[in-house]
Amino acid sequence: MTILRVLAIDDEPLALRRLEWCLQEMPGIALVGQTGNPQQGLEMIRTLAPDVVLLDVEMPELSGFELIDALGDGPLPEIVFVTAFDHFAVKAFAVSVVDYVLKPVERSRLLESLERARVRRELRDAQARVQELREIVESLRAERHGGGAQKKYETELWIREGDARVRVPVELIERLEADGDYVKLHVGQRVRLMRARLGDLADRLDPAQFVRIHRSEIVRHDLIAAIRRHDSGRTFAVLAGGREVPVSRRYVTRITQALRFRKDSAR
Repeated sequence: MTILRVLAIDDEPLALRRLEWCLQEMPGIALVGQTGNPQQGLEMIRTLAPDVVLLDVEMPELSGFELIDALGDGPLPEIVFVTAFDHFAVKAFAVSVVDYVLKPVERSRLLESLERARVRRELRDAQARVQELREIVESLRAERHGGGAQKKYETELWIREGDARVRVPVELIERLEADGDYVKLHVGQRVRLMRARLGDLADRLDPAQFVRIHRSEIVRHDLIAAIRRHDSGRTFAVLAGGREVPVSRRYVTRITQALRFRKDSAR
């Protein structure tokens, strides 16, 4: 049996000790590291490359959600959330590919989750795992912030030009591009600067209209004409007019699904 290498990240010392106790003498399981500091945990994921991370959801400074985002485009381990979430959020976990264990952790339940992670790691395509994981994280964020209510998205953005505040209708924006502490709003032939972070704007835009193709770029669905894979292995989105924009691995599946949905809707 292949040894499953596990890293535990939880800011509660008692929770960490319980995880360590639960993992002792589990067949085919090796605890390769543990930390109560999520920033340190991020570095340990990068240096130790564990197969599975037991990850607390609510931590100061860097939540479990934010830690996953910070991993970027690199190889992603299987994630088992360790949580004290209420029933509503637990249901969201239960229908996803991301497993969870409730605190206080029971040894038999943890072993079950780790065996699921073992099978999933062996069978699932890495790219699909990343996409599925990020989709459930986004779903849980919506539940945590909105309590399940229908989310309202921006119909207009306000920017400052000189001493004036200018309204930019979202329906006129073709794409958004990160530029340091600013975001470039491409509106027809004009480029307007907005002081904001692209990630924050991504949460405020309707995913039925916009899709993120890279950590530095968001485009309208109907602006994407095709997806093209180069001989180098990199994937590009071909925009209306022929411009090619690189697509991060984590977003390839999402863009493909958006194009498929648009095609089905046009029938």
